[in-house]
Amino acid sequence: MKMTEKNKIKILLILPFFYPHRGGSQKYAEEIYVKMMENHPNVKVDVLTYNTDHTEELEDYRGFRIYRVPCWNVIPARFALPNPFALNKRLKKLTKNGYDYVNTHIRFFDPTWWVWKYARKIGAKSFYTGHVATHPVHQNKIVELLSKIVDLTLAKASLNKYDLITFTNKTAEKFFKEKLGLKKESHIIYGGIDTKFFSLKEKMGRTIPRLDIQIEDGITLITYVGRMIWTKGVTYFYEAIKDFINTNQRNVVFVLAGPGELEQKLKNQIADGGLEDKVIMTGDLKYEQVRDLLAISDIFINPSHHNEGFPNTVLEGGASGCYVIATDNAGTWEVIRDGETGQLVPQKDPEAIVEALKWALDNEKERVLIAQNFRKILVKEFDWNVISEKLYKLLLENKLK
Repeated sequence: MKMTEKNKIKILLILPFFYPHRGGSQKYAEEIYVKMMENHPNVKVDVLTYNTDHTEELEDYRGFRIYRVPCWNVIPARFALPNPFALNKRLKKLTKNGYDYVNTHIRFFDPTWWVWKYARKIGAKSFYTGHVATHPVHQNKIVELLSKIVDLTLAKASLNKYDLITFTNKTAEKFFKEKLGLKKESHIIYGGIDTKFFSLKEKMGRTIPRLDIQIEDGITLITYVGRMIWTKGVTYFYEAIKDFINTNQRNVVFVLAGPGELEQKLKNQIADGGLEDKVIMTGDLKYEQVRDLLAISDIFINPSHHNEGFPNTVLEGGASGCYVIATDNAGTWEVIRDGETGQLVPQKDPEAIVEALKWALDNEKERVLIAQNFRKILVKEFDWNVISEKLYKLLLENKLK
């Protein structure tokens, strides 16, 4: 497409967390815009984020120009607030850049409350992307209650102010309309996956990334990738692992990959239970190492009861050829369908995970066919090239209105 002023799209993405921080909503925004910029040179995306990882204030990364402002990590890796003086100073400087859209995600954070107003001030269209289909979830019930109050007041009052609203899953869209009073028209732009990056690999000569541990032929490798926090379901998954190992003589190895506050506690429990030869913890992995781990895995588990949207790891596991077992959480059911693309289990239910694992191990042929079918669907419907094109057409259409 020949670039003209009419089809130029310049976007300011405002998120509390962004690269080098990793998380589902940040990864969604990063990947969908990277692919859009690659496929359409008329699109330019800048990022304003909080400097939660104490890195450079200005950085060019994957086609983005990233601006970072000082902040307070109120709940490390979970909730941050910006220095208001630094934020206002940076917003004033960015005003001159001539943005067509100002986009933010995740209503639990402060940008949701003011991005729409800033967009109006600079003559841009405000654009909100919803992911999460529940009120906030936290192990601390006081934190959970306060978050829910904010959700039902500040967030709820802001949502109908936006010019354009998209959701990454139908479950979130329904929640917003039924629980948060959203009355505006909205659009579904699902989460996606790079099906070339996460792809099939011969599961032979298998080595656990970072640890260089060899997995012998004939062993079924069962993997979890995600943060080691309570809401991601790792404590329930570990209960399932213990039960499974104690009651089933199977040739399996479990791998738990990722950082988080429960990492050391789980390591201690594994050591105390004498399960080091059956349960391997890798710690934090680079994105390429996550890909390599999933490529040699047979079964992927997502045990989350977190306030999810459309979990990236489920797509990553499926694109890598794994049989996926996931909790029925938020929009997961929209892509994991029993007997077709994987298996859904109830949240916080170790016994259900054990039963799902037994079925998967007892029915290897069916398991492999289901995994193959899931990958075919991901390539056809959920590759980032497909997903980003839908958003591009929507943004261009709305700009020209």
